[in-house]
Amino acid sequence: MSMTSSLDVLHRGHGTPARAGVVAALVLGTAVLLAQEPGGRPIFRSSVELVQIDVSVLDGKRQPVKRLTAADFTILEDGVSRPVRAFNAVDLPRSDLPGRADWITAVPPDVATNDVAAEDGRLVVILMDRTIPVGQPTITANRIATSTVNALGPHDLAAVVSTSGRVPQDFTADRARLLRAINQGDASTDMSQDSKELLDQLSAQSIGQNLAPDRLSDGRCLCGLCVLDTVRQLADSLRGASARRKTVFFIGTSLIVQAPARAPSADVGCDRLLKDARQKMFDALALSSMTVHSIDPTGIVNVSPAVRASSPLRAGRVADVQQTEVNEFLGDQESLGILPQQTGGRRVINTNLPETKVADIFHESDSYYVLAFEPGRGGSAGPRSLEVKVGVKGARVYTQRRYLPPAAVAAPAAEGGRSLDSVLTGLLPVPARPLSLALSSFAASNGPAASVVVSIDAASFARAGAAVPLETAVLVLNRSGRTVASTRQAATITAAGTSSAGTAEATIQSQISLPPGDYEVRAAVRDPAQDVTASVFAQVVVPSFAAAPLSLSDILIEAAPAQAAALRRAFGHAEQVSAHLQVYQALGRTDPIVPVSVRARIVDAAGRDVRDQSVDLSASQFENRRAECRVALPLDRLATGEYLLEIDAVGGRNSATRQVRFTVR
Repeated sequence: MSMTSSLDVLHRGHGTPARAGVVAALVLGTAVLLAQEPGGRPIFRSSVELVQIDVSVLDGKRQPVKRLTAADFTILEDGVSRPVRAFNAVDLPRSDLPGRADWITAVPPDVATNDVAAEDGRLVVILMDRTIPVGQPTITANRIATSTVNALGPHDLAAVVSTSGRVPQDFTADRARLLRAINQGDASTDMSQDSKELLDQLSAQSIGQNLAPDRLSDGRCLCGLCVLDTVRQLADSLRGASARRKTVFFIGTSLIVQAPARAPSADVGCDRLLKDARQKMFDALALSSMTVHSIDPTGIVNVSPAVRASSPLRAGRVADVQQTEVNEFLGDQESLGILPQQTGGRRVINTNLPETKVADIFHESDSYYVLAFEPGRGGSAGPRSLEVKVGVKGARVYTQRRYLPPAAVAAPAAEGGRSLDSVLTGLLPVPARPLSLALSSFAASNGPAASVVVSIDAASFARAGAAVPLETAVLVLNRSGRTVASTRQAATITAAGTSSAGTAEATIQSQISLPPGDYEVRAAVRDPAQDVTASVFAQVVVPSFAAAPLSLSDILIEAAPAQAAALRRAFGHAEQVSAHLQVYQALGRTDPIVPVSVRARIVDAAGRDVRDQSVDLSASQFENRRAECRVALPLDRLATGEYLLEIDAVGGRNSATRQVRFTVR
């Protein structure tokens, strides 16, 4: 599987996470609120299945309406009122709060989890359409995408996708990684030279027949179907994340939903194909609370005077061609309103600074609501209509218009019955069981490749009093989406009290050899006895340990129990915790070894240095051009809160840095 085909795989396998379907079917507690987790998330206990939906409420100026209660909402299922059985008002923290350190948003967690669909926050998709023209519109499109990344909140995740089928970057909180995906190459992908020549020929034929130039004959997106298919697949893949708002920035100049008049020689049945794809896309959008905002990067375009009625060119052929171009342009701008109309988003056109609207779009989802209701018994097993009303004058509710009842959600898509390979595809991991994943790169004992340690916390698969045999698979993709490495292994985990030491042994580790580069690692765990499979995704950058004059391994966190510490980033004040890493000096070269000074800083959430210490490594401490470095974390002296450990190494004129986040409870 490659990232270039992950959206296709989503379509074939439905690609939804464990909370599959338009909404999450929850087996929750009672019908009443019993408690709240820290941070305000409700906890329920019930024996009934509830359907969960996320809802935005905006006033007439598209400002979020806050401080609503469950009593303000009415839920209609197929026209029948259903009581709100669970309610959560979500107010997302701002990313630009005064007094917050930059690292809070700039440094992503180095331990990935697969519960992204259950957390508060946004899932943001930057969808670069293939219609973006080269030149200034491409530059503007990149500005829009960059502004979107910069506007992300502390708990938001974003992905960069292209309607050409590429997924340059799956969901991540790493802003630097997202910006690289935007700036490295043209995500919209231009047409092939052969396709351009074909379109030139068809355009000449069309002008001779007084028809609009044909834009539907590029073989890589015949009839423009790839755009509709991409939007549909996004809606299908994101609809299970019912605790998050889903926002798509469609950056492009048009959306083809029906075929214009075409030369007979170019007719390949686009009318029928587009009608079918259009209906599937609309059905998927109705089952999803995904909001699509269309943003045109073309800027302000002046209509040529040659198309005016008074123009002396009106009688000539030039005027006909120009009129055709103007009609096409106006039609394109009109088409950009289709997705916003279907999903409650905005259409941003006729502006040379479209990126300035990004902040306003984000503000719409700063506050939203998560509701749950008990579906009606019996009734249709297929999609049911859904309407949410709110008792606030002038307010509008934006959510999905249909939903699948829990009985209609196939069990294989929800949890069991899935192969290891099937949960390694798609934009989101499959959270049938909670998993955590940590990746640590170290220089190999020989050669330019590095050894990447893959650590998976599979404690959710443990069963009390039993050793549980599991199957695991790891897939490594490069920046082009190509598979560069994979591994499979059998592992056995135990719960606390099961092992001879009486402790849990639920961390599965493996090693993969990789050359320097930027990779996505996807791991899957399967319990064949219970027919349950889950996955988790993470990214890793492998430095060139052999060529770099000075480089650092990833930071390992060491605590008790030692094996589980590789995935722990939250510790108590009384714990003994240290950070360990290796320092390398050009392993593949013969440069003289120089002394290296290592500085370890601990920075709090306000950006203040609360600990600063240095370790000097002499040349004699480098064995085979590598040295060990260990730094204790003084947790007993730190207040409760979030921290950043930054380790800087300086040797001669060279330097290297590693960072890791941790929390003191």
